[in-house]
Amino acid sequence: MRRRKILNAGTAALGVALAGHMGVSQSKSSDENKELHSGPNQDPRDGNPDLDPTVPTTVQNGSFECGLDSWMIGKDLPEEPGDSSDKIDHSVKTVTRKASDGCASVEFYLDGSADDGTIWVAQTVDLSDADSVLFDVYNEQKSFNILTQVAFYAGSKESDELVETDFDRSNDVEAHSGWKTFRYDVSDIDGAATVAVGMNIVWETGVKHMYDNIRLQTSE
Repeated sequence: MRRRKILNAGTAALGVALAGHMGVSQSKSSDENKELHSGPNQDPRDGNPDLDPTVPTTVQNGSFECGLDSWMIGKDLPEEPGDSSDKIDHSVKTVTRKASDGCASVEFYLDGSADDGTIWVAQTVDLSDADSVLFDVYNEQKSFNILTQVAFYAGSKESDELVETDFDRSNDVEAHSGWKTFRYDVSDIDGAATVAVGMNIVWETGVKHMYDNIRLQTSE
């Protein structure tokens, strides 16, 4: 369902498709993708007792330079058409062919034979000081045929509780070419929340797209 107001932030530059290699892990990465708004050497929790010290206030490994460290992979997939009970083919990988920030990006692949399916990566972030979540999506060539939609969620549900209808899917990926930055308003969320970014498929074909540089924009 299309429930959030989304602001598109302009076009970055470089690439998105699906293949790659880098390990999957749930450990936290120290790599962060923007300077802390409270200063380069100051923890933004200092002086703010309402922030949970166990939850990061920035997206961890948002440019996927450490593979899928800090990210959980989620999916809500239909079964393959016909008599099969198997889910449609899909994958989530990090690749180094194209990137809008650093040298790596995450690549989503979905088989569209069932005209349906959503996959994503997610992590928990304290959004108390955040106004928006931004990230870059790569599409090889602009098309009037809409095959996939950007999927975004920020809220109280855990990643493994999410289903397709929880996501904002109001942005079509094929409506641009190259890298484009998408911006999602999270100013109404206070405290720890699941931030999930991914792809939804709506057409009967296999599609790959790359996403990169997932980060927060905070109040100054």
